[in-house]
Amino acid sequence: MAEAKNTSVQKQVTKKRKVTAYALTLSQDEANALMVLVGNVTGDPASPRKHTDAIYYALKSAGVDVHAHDVSRQIYGSFRWLTVPKRYSY
Repeated sequence: MAEAKNTSVQKQVTKKRKVTAYALTLSQDEANALMVLVGNVTGDPASPRKHTDAIYYALKSAGVDVHAHDVSRQIYGSFRWLTVPKRYSY
């Protein structure tokens, strides 16, 4: 059921500019799963984790609540964003 649309929006940062934005339509189960995933991401707040935090709070604002659901107990461990990507070691 997941759908995604590509659109442009203007977002105030320090100056107005057009950025690409995506609208996502999710079922309740998909929204719950996504919220659990992005809610378990750790790492430096200056890393791309800031984006997973933004997704989490957007879902929360939309009324998604996973704390009372079994889905929040089905994940093991967490993902971690790094400020600088790891170098491959061969």
